[in-house]
Amino acid sequence: MIDFGPSGHCEKMEEENIDILKVPAFLNEHGLTAFEYPLTYGINISTAKAKIIGEEFKKYNIKLSVHAPYYINLATPDDEAAEKSFGYIVSSIAIMKAMGADRLVFHPGSLTKQTREVAFNNTIRRIKELVVRLKEENLLDGIYLCPETMGKHGQIGTYSEVLEMCKIDEHIIPTLDFGHINAFTLGSLKTSADFEEILNAYISGLGDRGHNIHCHFSRIKFGDKGELCHLNFDTLEDFGPDYLELVKALRKCKTEGRIISESRGHQTIDSMAIKMAYDAIK
Repeated sequence: MIDFGPSGHCEKMEEENIDILKVPAFLNEHGLTAFEYPLTYGINISTAKAKIIGEEFKKYNIKLSVHAPYYINLATPDDEAAEKSFGYIVSSIAIMKAMGADRLVFHPGSLTKQTREVAFNNTIRRIKELVVRLKEENLLDGIYLCPETMGKHGQIGTYSEVLEMCKIDEHIIPTLDFGHINAFTLGSLKTSADFEEILNAYISGLGDRGHNIHCHFSRIKFGDKGELCHLNFDTLEDFGPDYLELVKALRKCKTEGRIISESRGHQTIDSMAIKMAYDAIK
């Protein structure tokens, strides 16, 4: 089974003055069953408030994930900076557990002035350290860490790099952001076979966890160095990827998990479009 839903507030929610406690009913009315709560610009919510929010989502059986702050950088060579990133992840886990969410999405890190090889090796080392700490504090029970594939050439997070991160521990599953993958590779995702290649790599490398993905989807404008900005399905600019090719691949690979729309302003509308296309394939 795949659950579909938006990340954060969309334009339609803003127009209808739908606050976070009304979002679950709104999603239910539109046939959506997933939501990603953004802590991307900071952890500015209490655990008490998170619990109230989570109880409302539970009433409508909406599956929750949380996106950790953007400024996490596990590729850093600096131990003090890494400690801060570990702290942001621990704080995010506290919020998601209070909320009843079970998946924490995070950006792995940036190259800064390092070579890609060095930055990637740092990221692997930091994630291993993080997993040990979280297990020592019993914080990984019932949740997944979800490193995200990234869209800019200066970021760690190609789909092959994220696959290696996921092999570290059974509590790690991928966030496959196909818009990011397409932007990083300057438009490689054109047919369902292109999506299948990536999905099959995860199934082969992770087994059951490879079937149970977390996924972000949006069209993304890109330049020579990858991602520039998110678009929506109505944008006339000729940038992919095409969600119709994605859903064919999801069906063929028997993929399960969640598809979260990050379309610019149209997260709910575009989630519904992806779900409708997916449901149409039997």
